Amino acid sequence: MQKSDVLLEIRNIQASYKEYPALNNVSLDIKKNTVLGLVGESGSGKSTLAKVITGLLQADTGEVVFDGEMLYSKKKHLHRKQQCKQIQMVFQNPEGSLNPKHTIEKILSDAMLFHKITDRAHVKEKCQEWVQRMELPEDTLSRFPSSFSGGQKQRIALARALCVSPKFLIADEPTSALDVSVQLRMLQLIKELKREMGLTILFISHDMGVIYDICDEVAVMKDGKIEETGEKEAFFAKPKTEYGKLLLDSVPTLPYLE
Repeated sequence: MQKSDVLLEIRNIQASYKEYPALNNVSLDIKKNTVLGLVGESGSGKSTLAKVITGLLQADTGEVVFDGEMLYSKKKHLHRKQQCKQIQMVFQNPEGSLNPKHTIEKILSDAMLFHKITDRAHVKEKCQEWVQRMELPEDTLSRFPSSFSGGQKQRIALARALCVSPKFLIADEPTSALDVSVQLRMLQLIKELKREMGLTILFISHDMGVIYDICDEVAVMKDGKIEETGEKEAFFAKPKTEYGKLLLDSVPTLPYLE
């Protein structure tokens, strides 16, 4: 793989919560315009790695390079405003990014104005475009987060992340709390927006069906380490590690493997 093909380089990252080691010498490359699925059981370090990439958690050692520029090196926190704009995250619980005291118009417009995506004269028009793109009710902008369903909140959170035109999206279990039909439409929206915006995505999930549907490549985590990486088709056909096999064996039915 050539360096020019890689958007995010993670090198020998170690991170901990107090004295508890959460990431142990993690290295991973994420290629441009791909969806990398990060899988593993709860507590394996998936969300911790996402927090390190976004700057929500500082690594103890290691490097993170984004689009050729250093984000971390030798314990220095180097995230800049432009880099923060280019890396956005959608959480499992959308309330984590939606201020309950603000209308949806304010939530979206504050993000776009802060990152200079548009000006005040045109920001409401841009907000309405995102409401329509996310297939939300016409009166969405004047309402507060509490008045929406779980699926609608998650689409608002996705709009909040993407309205600033990032290059890289981290989706941390964004569909796990949704009903199956709502989950399906959310995945379709993410795939459509990936194509339209040229996004690179780190998609974190324990649902192998979702990983198979949306991802191009798969990385397996266990106990804070990367166990294996590879193309999706190769992983689902024949995992390289016993832990990878165990993850697939734990899935009751995988029709596409029959």
